[in-house]
Amino acid sequence: MRRFFITFLCLCFLPFAAMAQEDDRGFLTEFLEENLSGAGRKVVVTGFTGALSSQAQIEQLTIADDDGIWLTLNNIVLDWSRASLLRGVVSVTELVADEIIVARKPLPAVDATPAPEAKEFSLPDLPVAITVKKLEAKRIALGESLLGEALEGSLLAALSLDDGEGSADLQILRTDDGPDGRVNLKADYANESGNLALDLEVVEAAGGIASTLLGLPGTPSVALTVAGSGPLDAFAADLELRTDGEDRLVGKVTLQGQEDGAQRLGVDFAGDVAPLFLPQYAEFFGPEISLQAEALRQMSGEIDLSQLSLQARAISLEGSASIATDGLPQRFSLTGQLGLPGADSVLLPLGGEVETRVSSADLAVAFDAAQSDGWTAEVTLEGLTRDDVTLDSAKITGAGRIDRGTEGAIVNGVLKFDAENVDLTDPALAVAVGQDLRGQVAFDWQQGGLGLRISQLELTGDGYDILASARFSDLAAGFRTSGKVEARYGDLSRLSALAGRPLGGAGALRVSGQIIPLGGQFDAEGSVMGTDISVGIAEVDNLLAGQSTIDFAAGRSTKGTFLRKLDVTAGTLGLTASGKLASDGSDISGKLRFSDLSVLGTKYGGSLIADAGFTVRLTKAVLRLRGRGPTLKSGRPKLTR
Repeated sequence: MRRFFITFLCLCFLPFAAMAQEDDRGFLTEFLEENLSGAGRKVVVTGFTGALSSQAQIEQLTIADDDGIWLTLNNIVLDWSRASLLRGVVSVTELVADEIIVARKPLPAVDATPAPEAKEFSLPDLPVAITVKKLEAKRIALGESLLGEALEGSLLAALSLDDGEGSADLQILRTDDGPDGRVNLKADYANESGNLALDLEVVEAAGGIASTLLGLPGTPSVALTVAGSGPLDAFAADLELRTDGEDRLVGKVTLQGQEDGAQRLGVDFAGDVAPLFLPQYAEFFGPEISLQAEALRQMSGEIDLSQLSLQARAISLEGSASIATDGLPQRFSLTGQLGLPGADSVLLPLGGEVETRVSSADLAVAFDAAQSDGWTAEVTLEGLTRDDVTLDSAKITGAGRIDRGTEGAIVNGVLKFDAENVDLTDPALAVAVGQDLRGQVAFDWQQGGLGLRISQLELTGDGYDILASARFSDLAAGFRTSGKVEARYGDLSRLSALAGRPLGGAGALRVSGQIIPLGGQFDAEGSVMGTDISVGIAEVDNLLAGQSTIDFAAGRSTKGTFLRKLDVTAGTLGLTASGKLASDGSDISGKLRFSDLSVLGTKYGGSLIADAGFTVRLTKAVLRLRGRGPTLKSGRPKLTR
């Protein structure tokens, strides 16, 4: 709204800025572009004429961001009264655009973080009164990326703003070959009295944008009405949502001002929303769902959610919370139950191709800074059933602290989880993962600190365990993630089905480093250690008998991918390599030391020592190999004439 009025005033005051000009084009066009453009927004005006008459015209006005033009207005006509400006009134008979094209959403503006304190709503106090008897866009074209499909419509409106009082009356109609749709809005507000009158109606025929985007079964017709009036400190609005002519959700939103300037918000909705979902979810919602919430926003910015209640046939949630001005909770409490009494399971309305059923679930989380700085959480789940996994039970328990220290708040905790009788339908995964899983996650976060840190992640299953840690930075650091992972598998034969070949032995992995996902950069080092590893190939199994290790260090930057170290040791084999891969040239070199090939089997013998290199410069690639193999016996039969 603010940008609209700035734009409007620029258009209306241009004649005064141009009194000394003989040519509309140069000065006035530059004036428009400079005053309408801003950070991340470039406005270009083409064909501005008639500034000194009662009817001004612009052939085209475009608005662009860093990705290009996203808004185009064609053939704009402003019919207005110049004489009314002497009385401090901008009186517009018509403001018409033949065409408004919105190709996509604009890039979000990089704005400063808003202050936590609440601000009372008020209309802008402009130096002149504005009246627009007719605001019209004969054709509005919206790009497919905005709503999932391209559509066309028209706009007809009337607007006024005078001494802190404003009104709007607009109608938007869909005019293309798609389903009929319209939006009607009437709104009036006065700063002095605080009175608001609102009447909104949104109607679409079956197969419209709303029902398609919401994924409503059968894409029914949709009708939404919101109507209310009264001062903002005692305002109430009624909401009604209908599909195919039937009531689905009916309720009320209330605003109540307090003596100290705070404002209370109340929400109370109820209805039969099951038809808005696929028929199989009707059992979950039942014939009625209800939502009640009550919140108080203080002038300081603190929010107190005194009540939150969601009730349906298979779900019950009750909660409350208080959020301080620093964005951290002063207290919270949420309890919930999931399940159908007397039923083995209930289908959850999660969508997707895979159905998810549970027998029951319970949730309880709590924190109250007035009592202590500790928070607790507990989630239990019984009888999870999906096409890809089932489990008898799972439990997550958590505890931690929310400590508002002098150097910034610290939030930390430990979540422990335990799942029993996990049954994966993929037999290879089932053998690899096992039936019982348990572990824990320890985390901490400091306000204004280095981001979220996972100080410890443990996962233990049948014959294997994983230990990891990580730190996640914010966007300013490119979501940089650093950490390490250690994994051990005591019996690799359980991975045979996944690998598609018989495996054996034991293995361990250690990796540490960092990654910047937005740029694809990484830096890592680690090792792989094996004991009596077998892969079903006699020569390889003989070589890997006993201990074998791989040590590596590699990284990727804007200059290329670097293999700083690769050391392989297995039996009598030693291999080292290092080098660089880059668009402007690559160079990799290595050494092979195989002191005794007889470890591969009776067909082999001797030794092999070699240096190798691979170089690429522009379109030329060179492979170098130099070595010696005294008494080399490869196991291949000799050729006879």
